[in-house]
Amino acid sequence: MNLLRPRACVETLGALAPLLSCVWLGACSSSPETSAVERGRHLFETKALSASSLNDYSCATCHDLQSSDTPSKKTGAPLAGVTLRAQLWGGQEADLLRSVNACRNYFMTASQPLAATDDDARDLYAYLESLEPGDDSPQPFTIVTGIDPLPAGDASHGLELFATACASCHGASHTGARRLSDRVPILPEDTIAEHVGYTPLQLRLVFIEKIRHGLFLGYSGVMPPFSTERLSNSDVSDLLEALEVFVPPAE
Repeated sequence: MNLLRPRACVETLGALAPLLSCVWLGACSSSPETSAVERGRHLFETKALSASSLNDYSCATCHDLQSSDTPSKKTGAPLAGVTLRAQLWGGQEADLLRSVNACRNYFMTASQPLAATDDDARDLYAYLESLEPGDDSPQPFTIVTGIDPLPAGDASHGLELFATACASCHGASHTGARRLSDRVPILPEDTIAEHVGYTPLQLRLVFIEKIRHGLFLGYSGVMPPFSTERLSNSDVSDLLEALEVFVPPAE
């Protein structure tokens, strides 16, 4: 099963196809370049790329602009240099506009794709181009396809990971304070309540699968998956320990 292709910009955006370059560079637009960049920044930082009332995301929710010495725990890769990348989605895609539209469709619940001639498409590209040179190298995104039990982890490190990887969407653990919206589950209580009757092992596997697969491979919602580059198996163990989703005792 090709999991990477429908996942779109969960991993990162990529190089724009040459045929679309003049349009996305603004050569076909009458708007001044500086204002196009500012409009593109607004599109990147807000929910304006989707008119859906169900959308809680912006591009900035999942992507930083620049890489840092301390790797980000956001699901997507940093975007400075993305317009120069020849590959994305772990090497399975090379079209920026298609990537943007897939992200809008799956995560932002947008009903209609952007066309290369749309103002939003041109302005977003102008902003992403303004971030060059950045890092033009392909950004790996490795998906764990098989979900296996994980050992116990370190709760203290898990609390740190929750703050950097989960809280921006889910808010504070147990309360959901400052979560993106009421549609975002409070962790771990809402997930536990949705799986009444599951054994402790089954419930632990549910959490692991949701982290690893997001909305894909049979799951609903709009959560993007976490690759092994963003969260190692050890990190996931630590998160579960912090959420008190413990390894069940041996029978």
